[in-house]
Parts: sequence; C-alpha cells; structure tokens
Amino acid sequence: MDSYVELSAIETTRWSIEWGIAELVNHPEIQKKLRDELDTVLGPGHQITEPDTHKLPYLQAVIKESLRLRMAIPLLVPHMNLHDAKLGGYDNPAESKILVNAWRLANYPAHWKNPEEFRPRRFLEEESKVEANGNDFRYLPFGVGRRSCPGIIVALPILGITLGRLVQNLELLPPPGQSKLDTTEKGGQFSLHILKHSTIVAKTRSF
Repeated sequence: MDSYVELSAIETTRWSIEWGIAELVNHPEIQKKLRDELDTVLGPGHQITEPDTHKLPYLQAVIKESLRLRMAIPLLVPHMNLHDAKLGGYDNPAESKILVNAWRLANYPAHWKNPEEFRPRRFLEEESKVEANGNDFRYLPFGVGRRSCPGIIVALPILGITLGRLVQNLELLPPPGQSKLDTTEKGGQFSLHILKHSTIVAKTRSF
C-alpha cells in the first residue's frame, strides 16, 4: 500500500508540474510576477527551499491555480460505501462506487469568477481563504477527510520547489516560432494529461 501511495504521489505530481510549466510559459506576465516575488523575498543567489515556499504567497497562488484549472485526478480516487446509505435524497446501495467530479466543483461558473482563466490572483483576492487541504468543498484537488490523498504532503513542497527554482534560474519560453504551448487535454482512466508534449526553450537568466 505504501508503494502504491508513493507511486501515485510521484506520478500525479509530475503531471501537475507539467501543467504548471505550461501555464507559466503561456502566461509570461504571471511568470514575471512570480520571478519578481522570488527575487524580492529571497534575494539573488538564494535557491528556494521548502521552508521558503511558505513565505511566497504568489507562488502558493500559482500552485493552487494550477491544481484548480488542471486537476491531475479530476474525479479523485474512487470510493465505496460499505453499507446502504442515503445522500442528497438518493439511495446508495452498499458497495456502490462513488466518484466526485472535483474538477467541476473547482470550475463551476456560479461559484468561481471566470473559472476558465488561469488567474493565480484569485487565491490572493476573492478566494484568499481557500486551501488545497479541503477546507472548502469547491476546491478538493486532494479530496477531503479521512480518505483524502496523503500525497498532499509530498506534492505541495515539490511543486513549490520545482516551479520556484525553474522560474528563479530560467526564463521559460514556447518553442521557436510559437507564441503558446498547445494545452489540449488528454484524459486517462482517472487522470488529466497534456495531449501533445512540447520542448520548451529554457533561457538562462542574467543576474
């Protein structure tokens, strides 16, 4: 079981890193704002570490927005009720397979302002109280409660350090001749991937 959890956490984190990079490439103004925060808070020459991630609200907002718009497991992990249950007026026989459309909850126009936009600032403004740990049922990238994904303790620090160091040291650009990356989605059994992977340009920054 531990090996399964570890593998799942690694795979979904990798997919989330890919989505985060793609969105930063396609939104250079957001990439610049994140780089400015890293430079201002950490200073030149200080490579981001895990404790630093908690001092960087815009980085946290970028991660949250990536997980909201590009949720790696949009239906979460299937659950099963052991006994007959009633939910929302519906009868659920014992051993029913329960799927939660977490992506829809996080992209529902009635509950989110312009949900189709990649806009990290929403998590610093109107959604500043929302966290990835399930404190708001509109936003459940790791599920919630006793059966929530334990990979959250691995994924969030890795996302912060990886995206942070990339943006600290490199300017992430689309391939030559292209203005944006193709972010068409490809669905797996339960996962959401980028359909066409691209080779981006990573330009070394001059400090």
